[in-house]
Amino acid sequence: MPSVSSATVFIHQSTLLLQARPTTTKVTYTYNTDKKSQRGTLAVKTFDPVSGTCFRFRTRKVNDLNRILRALGGMAGVMAGTSTGTEIVAAASGSAD
Repeated sequence: MPSVSSATVFIHQSTLLLQARPTTTKVTYTYNTDKKSQRGTLAVKTFDPVSGTCFRFRTRKVNDLNRILRALGGMAGVMAGTSTGTEIVAAASGSAD
């Protein structure tokens, strides 16, 4: 399971995967807290069991979390079949890292 280096790349790859296989792709969020430092880490994973494609991204930055939630939350229309998602891919590609 490869990790993606930036939030922009993760959003772009995840939206393309959601467009290609909207009914089988799953997005999971996992939050862990380090007891010593009291800092949390969010891991986001986009996985399609049919093709075996998986993208994983870890962050401690709130800005990355907001961008991911905003972009992938907008993909609900693609998963429901009511939108193409091209505007989301364009917005994710043009945003600063």
